[in-house]
Amino acid sequence: MIGLLIGADYQPLISDGALQLGEITPQNQAIIIQCHKGEVKENPALGVGISDMLLDHDPLYWRTRIREALELDGQVVELIKLSTSEVLINAHYY
Repeated sequence: MIGLLIGADYQPLISDGALQLGEITPQNQAIIIQCHKGEVKENPALGVGISDMLLDHDPLYWRTRIREALELDGQVVELIKLSTSEVLINAHYY
């Protein structure tokens, strides 16, 4: 999906006085995974809160939460892999 790109500080990227457009699926996934439920005012049920996973020992629970949140955002999820060093997501908007 093409949309407005944001930087690491969550501010819109501007180049030569114009907003930058590009593929926003990965940035949307990152925001959904990082935010907790209730943080997105337009959709209070959206969010995973991955920071809470730090000392948890149930990766199946977190995979399910990530899948549900991405599907709630309108994405088709094909694969989610969790490891100690990364979260791998293969999903796209339909």
